[in-house]
Amino acid sequence: MAAIEAIQSEGTTPDDGVKADAQSPQTVACKQSVSEEEPRAFQSQSAPRHPEFSNPNVSFLSTQDSTNVSGDNLLCEIPNILTSQEAKNLVYSLDSGLLGREWALEGYDRQNRVQRYDAHADDSDSLDEDDNSNGEGLTERAFGWIFDRIVSNVSSRNKGCTMPILKHRPYEVIVTEHTPSSCRSVVDVFEQFRLCPCRQHNQQTQAKGDASQINQHNTCSCYVAQLTLINNAIQHIEKPQIRDLECWDVATPVELHSTEMTMEENGVLIKTGESLWNWRFRISDVEEKTPSNNGSGVLTGDSSDRNSDALSNEMKNLDPFDTTQKKKSWTRTKKLKELNRRSITISFRGIHPSPERTSTEDLIANAEFLAKQERLASRPLSELLTIVVTTSPIRSNPSTEMLEHTFETFQFAGDEFAFECKKVIVCDGCRVLEENGNAGSDTNAQPKIRIYANGKQNLRNGVATVDQSKKYNEFKASLHHLCEKANQDTRKSSFRNTQVVELKERHGYGFALRHALRHCVNTPYVCVIQHDRNFMRTTPVREVVDAIIRDPMQRIKYVGMSMRSNLMYYDIFSGKYGKRAIDEFKTLILRPKELCIGGNIYGPNGKSVETMPEPCVKNRSKTIETLRDTYRGSHQYLNHMEWVQSTKEEGNQRDDCQQLSLTPTLFWYDNTHIVETAHYRDFIFNPKYKMVARGGFVEDKLSPVITRNVERLGLTEGHRKFGCYLLDDHSGVYFTGHLDGGSYKTAHLYFERKNDESNT
Repeated sequence: MAAIEAIQSEGTTPDDGVKADAQSPQTVACKQSVSEEEPRAFQSQSAPRHPEFSNPNVSFLSTQDSTNVSGDNLLCEIPNILTSQEAKNLVYSLDSGLLGREWALEGYDRQNRVQRYDAHADDSDSLDEDDNSNGEGLTERAFGWIFDRIVSNVSSRNKGCTMPILKHRPYEVIVTEHTPSSCRSVVDVFEQFRLCPCRQHNQQTQAKGDASQINQHNTCSCYVAQLTLINNAIQHIEKPQIRDLECWDVATPVELHSTEMTMEENGVLIKTGESLWNWRFRISDVEEKTPSNNGSGVLTGDSSDRNSDALSNEMKNLDPFDTTQKKKSWTRTKKLKELNRRSITISFRGIHPSPERTSTEDLIANAEFLAKQERLASRPLSELLTIVVTTSPIRSNPSTEMLEHTFETFQFAGDEFAFECKKVIVCDGCRVLEENGNAGSDTNAQPKIRIYANGKQNLRNGVATVDQSKKYNEFKASLHHLCEKANQDTRKSSFRNTQVVELKERHGYGFALRHALRHCVNTPYVCVIQHDRNFMRTTPVREVVDAIIRDPMQRIKYVGMSMRSNLMYYDIFSGKYGKRAIDEFKTLILRPKELCIGGNIYGPNGKSVETMPEPCVKNRSKTIETLRDTYRGSHQYLNHMEWVQSTKEEGNQRDDCQQLSLTPTLFWYDNTHIVETAHYRDFIFNPKYKMVARGGFVEDKLSPVITRNVERLGLTEGHRKFGCYLLDDHSGVYFTGHLDGGSYKTAHLYFERKNDESNT
């Protein structure tokens, strides 16, 4: 390949005497003392330590067997694998796409540009035999010569220290670009989520207590070798208490099990054994060697008289009101180009592929579980679902108009939902703002709190004036009267079978909901509704519950009813994350047979849109039609239509029904949703995980937790634990609306405001 020849044309071979540079200041102390020409190894006997490590006798990397000299349980660093010119040519080839790949964004929250190269099946799997296929595969042609040089350095300099032996060629090569912004993630991850086959065998035999089998199979030949280009990279490493994807507590003492180390430019860091499997890693920063080079050891054209400090000062001295934007843009571009704050790591991953997860590991559908499914599915909705409605002080109190309107829309979810299911109205407490400016509960004085000039914000934070508190008490009394009257009346009412729960102190939405789940809900599922969230049209609540019950993999734990802001969540996700994530996202979209509903109710031409109430806002009908037109051009709709077309070609699509979809989401919307009660009560509100804060909304703290979990474990595994989906019938219209309780005005408030305006 011409690109590879160009990379090596001005380089040197390992025999040309590539020597290590003088050691730059490292975050890691206590490297093994070797000569400059020898690779520096991090061994279990003399391991890298944090600069503040006070006990030199404690190994940074622990060892299982002192007789094991197969390269297990250590990190090895080899400097200057490439010359500066070779590195520069390689970076140019990567950026220019000369190696057959383009940069693609990957990751969640903080993203990196990545190129992936999979080794072909015809690549040799051993370095001990002639490689007849060398040069045939793209991976081998592009990176084989670098790997050969790494092996040559390891083999020729393996003197006097335990060095990792690279016994086979990498299965995959991953090129990752790191920038200061992408390094802000605080997530440390294992190099591999699943253990390789030999490690899995060790775990199984250790569990059985067969020591002879453990010794026989204790050699693991897996490795990860990381080559660093352009700039030094700072790698943070830590050891959790146990190797568990859900364990994030660092082993004690923390100062001996967490540190940072410098990955030197053009050098290689090799991980094997315990350092590979039992430690977590992340690139935490990019380190510039000097302010006057471009990271590859080559001085820039004018760096001798123009460094980054001068450019920074010039940026500060620019007139912010200057209309000549060209000067500012030119200076900024030149500054970024000269700083070149990025680092590239090329990871040669020689980890044996793990066997695919068997269906029995994911599928809980044994005879007992199937029987439980049938029992639940045959029960009426009123025995399966409890409706929890949360409310708090708002300006429209003591009027119950808004809550009555919300309850009236329950009929869109079916008569059984509206009239038979148990309902719990949780009235959150509030702190009363006295005339002297202090806030306290109705009974006990509380310390001073933050008071906002905006009355709406005060109410949102649970702070009410004496008058507002009085009106809120009248509102709660009216609620009790409404519910008692509905239970005594023979006419159907949505307030029938409703319990009103008053909290004495202010809990906030999240903890008020937690109180209801712990003390008022005894059904397997719960529908959570805020007092100002109403149904807009016919909604298949019973079918959603059936889909959750009959899901053989038990993936569905939360189903949110779509609202305007998340109607096209597929497009929100695809606009935020890269193609690799989108491809995986498509595989997580569920289309349960329970949500294949006939009657021409749902879908692009469904009648449910016609059941929407007459618009009380001018031009709302026109706005909805515009929204439907926008939806038909969205990726979410087009992806579904592709699925419909493919199923029709396969003969699996019924013409008399419309298939609704469950779109995975990484955001836990507090909007109307149906959840497994046990999932909410025992997992989401488990005090051990601290995923919900007192006084706040569930979505505020839980949604970042979901994103972080996906970043740690990957999209499929990270999302599986939370199992949250959004319902979409592909009509282009949302199921729920928002009355905005904070701004809701009754007719009385409207005329009161008009009178005030006329008087002024």
